[in-house]
Amino acid sequence: MLSSKPSVSKISWALPVLFVIFFVSGFTALLYQVVWQRMLGLFSGSDVRSVTIVVASYLAGLGLGSLIGGCLSNAFSNRTAIRIYGFCNLGIAAFAVCSRFLFYDLLFCHLSPLARSSVSILAIVFLSLLIPTIFMGLSLPLLSKAIARSADKAASRIGLLYGVNTLGSGLGTLISGWYLVGTLGYEGTLYLGAGLSALVGLVALVSAYQFKSDRPIRNEYKSMTVLLRQSRERPLKEWCLLVFCSGFVAISLEIIWFRVLDIALQSNAYTYAHLLAFVLVSNALGSILGARAVRYIRQPRKLFLLIQGIVAAYSTLAIWAIALYWQSHPELRSDIGYIDPKNISTAVVFKYLVLPVVMMVLPSLLLGFYFPLVQKAIQTDDRRIGWRVGLIQIANILGNTTGSLLTGLVLLERLGTAGSLRLLALLGLGFVLMLHPNWHRVKLTSALAVVLIVLVLFFPNNARLWAALQGIKAQDYFIVAEDSTGVAAIAETERQGILLASGQVQAHFPYMHVHALLGTVPALLHPHPVRVMLIGLGSGGTPHTIGVNPLTQQVRVVEILGAELPVLREYAKTPVGKPLGFLFKDPRYEFIVGDGRRELSVAEGKFDLIEADAIQPWRSRAGMLYSQEFFQEVQSHLAPGGISVQWNVGPETEQTFRSVFPFVTRLDIGRNLSVLLGSDRPVDFNREELLAKLNSPAVLSFLARAEVNIEAIRKDVKSAKVYRYSHAKDGRSKPVNTDLFPRSEYYLNRSLS
Repeated sequence: MLSSKPSVSKISWALPVLFVIFFVSGFTALLYQVVWQRMLGLFSGSDVRSVTIVVASYLAGLGLGSLIGGCLSNAFSNRTAIRIYGFCNLGIAAFAVCSRFLFYDLLFCHLSPLARSSVSILAIVFLSLLIPTIFMGLSLPLLSKAIARSADKAASRIGLLYGVNTLGSGLGTLISGWYLVGTLGYEGTLYLGAGLSALVGLVALVSAYQFKSDRPIRNEYKSMTVLLRQSRERPLKEWCLLVFCSGFVAISLEIIWFRVLDIALQSNAYTYAHLLAFVLVSNALGSILGARAVRYIRQPRKLFLLIQGIVAAYSTLAIWAIALYWQSHPELRSDIGYIDPKNISTAVVFKYLVLPVVMMVLPSLLLGFYFPLVQKAIQTDDRRIGWRVGLIQIANILGNTTGSLLTGLVLLERLGTAGSLRLLALLGLGFVLMLHPNWHRVKLTSALAVVLIVLVLFFPNNARLWAALQGIKAQDYFIVAEDSTGVAAIAETERQGILLASGQVQAHFPYMHVHALLGTVPALLHPHPVRVMLIGLGSGGTPHTIGVNPLTQQVRVVEILGAELPVLREYAKTPVGKPLGFLFKDPRYEFIVGDGRRELSVAEGKFDLIEADAIQPWRSRAGMLYSQEFFQEVQSHLAPGGISVQWNVGPETEQTFRSVFPFVTRLDIGRNLSVLLGSDRPVDFNREELLAKLNSPAVLSFLARAEVNIEAIRKDVKSAKVYRYSHAKDGRSKPVNTDLFPRSEYYLNRSLS
């Protein structure tokens, strides 16, 4: 009935090969996540809510796959389990090849009107990711069944397997984020991942023959209903609950770490992958260490609970300490997030290496260390190893999914970062109190409990925390708003205000002259700008002055950082912020919190002016507003004779802009402002007519309320340099930036290459 056992020589090479290809599986899984998250972001929007939905959908699919894999693993021999793993990777490769068509050509290009609500986005994104994520989720339970033949040795091997896979994930996100995407583009990176997945699948199918092909013992396989009933056994049920709570805390901390570090690092296109690599690599090393140490651990539950308390206490203390350090070193906030590869300063090294290590490495290491501990506690039956791995895995992933949705969309909105950290410290205290009925008699646990109680009671409030993290002195004027979209703040010293948008100094108060030019000049150049759309609220300077033309009846302003609106409304009550009061009282204005590109794609009717006063091109996701496809979207929403206005941030943007619009006028105004005007017909820059409009009583009165220096605008208009281009005269240029290859965003790759 049972086949003969394979020779030791066969298994000796097949087992290491299995670990190697599972490492590669982890590498490709995060490579896909980086690429698919960007592609789906075009459909769902690049705001935080949409990103959270994409991540939660990805996790939910992995969890479902883990549950299915755990159930099926009991029905198969080791050889069959590895074969299924191989076929899963071939399926992932096939899906990856088709995913560009599904996510970009179909969802984004043809079905974008479906992205009108969070519910529809969640349903569509979840369903579109379901196939590959289920295949990925199947892997760990199936391979755990194949390599762990006895429960007493399962914890070590499964912990090592998990660690190797997670290490591959960490390197995958690091290499794809820093090199592959910027060198190959999103589509090229996707095809590379598909090739690697296909290779993993083929190697798995070949190596499967080296493993046992025993048929499961009769009655060993149980239906999912029976298995779920058995999972209600008290020890297993308790472990699932503990792991769920731990997964909730882990992902919540990750969201908070990224929010804090995003502000500290002045986020660019490389930041997310860089920070995620620290979490994953540390988690992997922790699991590998745990796999080595698990044989010496006699009370896994107590150590698990202790780890949760330490993680909560350390993470909260580390953020508090970093905030105090940041407040005492305000010079660290002086840069604009641009990395010059020829001049790597000490501050850049500190931000990109020291800060992530201090904040994330130890907690992530400990959270990885406990994975083998849990396996040691639950693996008591040789016949159900894969099922129990899958059950714990789905408990962890459900905790992750719940944490990402609840923390990302609710807790940060209601409690802010400070309140969310207090809540996590309170959960950590709950873990500590579960250690032992007489926990207070043990010095270590009682000290840890006291630390957590102190953190819950005395951790600074949200305003004090963000003032410190943004280098603002305690005595300076400071207001802050935080929600699920991010953090916005205004600081003022000596009647000079600054707007901090996600930590970036975005503008000053009174309105900056450059923003007055960006709003006033295009609004007066167009002969009849009835409907206007502006992407980017900022300090309010550009949107306010773009309403200067008395003929304008509607101005729609879209801002991705929703927290800006409440701080600007609050600042409007101050003497310096007084012009904002006129902006918010103007009935022509409509303010929308959302992704500008998505709002444009679903907008009804045509606009006479569409302007993007957006972020620098190297910022994260900036490529969505500087691509050829975005400019084509703008063109399709312009009325006849309508003008697209673009802050000219560099030659790549100008070349891409000129590849779309038949007629382009470039205005070089003042010392440091260049503006691109695109249309279906020549844009007439009539200097005398523009100066005459600037002298009209209605315009003078409007600009006076905005406290704009009208004489400075006149001076710049008189001296502006004008350059005209057209497809007929100059030819259609080749675009530099596309949706799937935003070269300006990944500017470092030209140096790295």
